[in-house]
Parts: sequence; structure tokens; C-alpha cells
Amino acid sequence: MLKSLIAIPALLTLAQAAVACPTGTTASNARVEEKPVCIVKGSYLNTTLALSANFSYVLEGDVRIGADNAETSVLSIEPGTRVFGTNGSYLLIMRGSKIMANGSKKAPVVFTSLERTNQRPGLWGGIVINGNAPINACKPNAPVCEAVSEGIKTDPPKFGGSQPHDNSGRLSYVRVEFAGFELAKDNELNGITFNGVGDGTMVDHIQVHMNADDGIELFGGTVNLRYVLLTQNDDDGLDWDMGWTGNAQFVMIEMENGSEDMHGIEADNLKSPMDAQPRSNPTLSNVTISAKGTNPRMFSGIMLRRGTGGAIHNSVVTGNFKVACINIDDVDTYKNGGVVNGGGVSQTGLKITHSVVHCPAGNNFDDKDTDPFLISKWFDSEGKSVNRLMDPELIDGRFPKASGQLIKGAQTPQVNGTWKFTPVKFVGAFSANTKEDWTVGWTVK
Repeated sequence: MLKSLIAIPALLTLAQAAVACPTGTTASNARVEEKPVCIVKGSYLNTTLALSANFSYVLEGDVRIGADNAETSVLSIEPGTRVFGTNGSYLLIMRGSKIMANGSKKAPVVFTSLERTNQRPGLWGGIVINGNAPINACKPNAPVCEAVSEGIKTDPPKFGGSQPHDNSGRLSYVRVEFAGFELAKDNELNGITFNGVGDGTMVDHIQVHMNADDGIELFGGTVNLRYVLLTQNDDDGLDWDMGWTGNAQFVMIEMENGSEDMHGIEADNLKSPMDAQPRSNPTLSNVTISAKGTNPRMFSGIMLRRGTGGAIHNSVVTGNFKVACINIDDVDTYKNGGVVNGGGVSQTGLKITHSVVHCPAGNNFDDKDTDPFLISKWFDSEGKSVNRLMDPELIDGRFPKASGQLIKGAQTPQVNGTWKFTPVKFVGAFSANTKEDWTVGWTVK
């Protein structure tokens, strides 16, 4: 490993002697960004691995925190700490263990690539968190519904269970950059993968930037997200399937230079059967999805398919999507999403309300005569606020246009449980009135 560190002379300089690294890491005689390097590798069992901001940390290969609901461990990371991934490395939090990455606005926790001279997607793996919350990808009547982590070929771990309030720790003011290393052909890791993660896990102020696959993917579970920034990822911004039933508020998805067939949101329940339980049914509020440029790979702002449910409120979709701002596929999704009533449509298990869309490069809605109902009629069926706006532009940078049409009628969703939505009077991820930008100080563009 040391040879690979020394191989980047513009970044690393030899120290006179190795320094005392935190227990569980290995000291090297190199430095990254003027700090001594400590190497993190292997499995950490029955321990707390505490990473202080006094060092730079380099991930080597498959790094696992805990075993599967056994020999549980905690990864604790101080504000301002920087963790550098190498080619093929990734961080895996096993079921029963925790990551406590508590950054701050002025000192975020950053997971990035060791390669600093040619920054691009796919330079290292990413973060995978496995939990014990419910999923639906298992055989009928299985005593415990479990699945195997996507993309991990060596000793792939399981995730899922029967504990909706499972706690995998906390991610706060965390940035993940240049990840998504291709483990096998067409098999990359997401920037952050939440596998059956429970709502005891706290997630706020997270950014995934320039990942080679999805920014964030949620495979089932109940975890909630707040203040999420997904920028320049090669595939989907936010992806869910296998029965995710959590909540998310204040989500900004910016798309432009991806190399995959991309959607701002790609939402599934399960490929087969599409009505598997628990059915994907999250509630989202204050989402902005923006497509810049003319990349033909940008397919849809929101793709709803494979039987997903869900409710999206107070949101904005705009930009040059090839297919549409809003797209719905599969009969099971339509059946769950609405009921045709004499030419009209009522929204049922799938809803978008108090939201605005405009896609000048294509259509606002992927309406087909062969579909059970027209998406445009379904979208407008709630009749609340302004569900569609045909202005030339909907946002100025990241902020909605400060017009009465955009602000009027926003409604704070009400959900069960202890997690509550922040009361809002605006659509999109940012307020046009206050101009408060919650991304300042801890994110990159």
C-alpha cells in the first residue's frame, strides 16, 4: 500500500518517521494534505474505531465495521476528518454496527479519492450501510426477509430484518466524492447505499458528488433523510426499491454530465412481484430536480415504476430531460397510483401535489394512449395550488422564482411516527423568500 501512496508525488511527501495512529489503523511514513497517513483496512470486530481529524485516513480494499449482527463495532469520525479511498476500496457498515460521522457546517466529514489530480467518478467504492429494517425482496412466508448486498462479490453480507427502528448510527455534514468504483462490468457501487436501514439512524446534510452510479440508493428500510445534495452523478440521483417507507425533506438533485441512462429519482417497489410487501411508500417534500445542458442520457426527472407507492409534495422538476419531467411505467404502478373515473383520475397510493414542472427539451409528462390513464390528468387531479407551471424557467440557480404562483399553496406533509416534516410555505429545496442556502460551507460544486 505504501508504494501506491508514494506513487503520487504531487500529493504525498515522506515524513521523517511514522506517527502514532489511532488504535486499529496502521501508521505509514507518508502524508496527505499535510497530515500523517493512517491506513484503514480489514474487519473491525468488537471495537470502537475512532478517527480524529489530526490524521488523513486511507481506505484499503474491503473495510468492514462489525460482523453480521455479531462482534458489533462503532466507527466514530470527528468533524473535519478526511478519508481517502483507493482504487477498489469501500466502507461497509455491517448489520448491528454503527457509523457515527458527525461533521459540522465548517468542518464536514469528507470521503473522497486519494487521486487528487484527475478527479472523476469511479475512483473508489463508496459507503454501504446494512441494517435490520424490513425489506420485501425475499421468498413468500420467509421467517425473516433478508437480501444480499448489491455489488459486493467477496463474502457478500446480508441486510434486512424485522426492526423498523433499527439504529445504524448517524451521518451529519458528510460529503462523498468521486466514488462508484466498478467492481465488475456494469456493476458499480452507489455513493451511499442504505440497505434495510432503520429510522433510528439519523441522516442530515449529506452530499454525493460525481459518483459513477446512483448518488443514493435505498433498498427497503425506514430511514429518513433531511438536507440532501446530489450533484453530477453518472446515474440516478435518488433511487429506491425493495420497500423503502421512510421520509425525505429538502433534497436538491442537479444533473448534467452522467454516462448512464439517468433519472433524477428512479423509484421502484420490486421487479417481481411488483406488489410485494412492504410496498415502497416514502413521503418526500421540498425536492428540486434540475437538468442542465443537453445530455441525451438524462431521461426523466421522476421515474415511478415497478409498483412503487409514495407521496411527493412541494417540489420542482425542470430542465432538459429527454423523455419527460414525470414518467410512470408498469400496470402495477398505475393501479397503485390512481383510479380512472370517467375520464378523470384520482390519486391514491401514488401522489404528487403542490408541485411544479417544466421540461422544455421534451414533455412535462410521458403520456401514452396505451397507458391506463394520462399522467398529465393524474398530476393535475388534486386541483391544489399550482400543480403545473409553464413558465420558461422555474428556478434561478437553486432557488425557485419568487412568484406567487410558485409559493402559493405549499403544504407540510403529516406522517406517522416521531420524525416530523419542517413546516414550509414554499416549493422546492430552497426558499425564494429567505434565500437561505443550506449547502453553503460544507459542499462542493
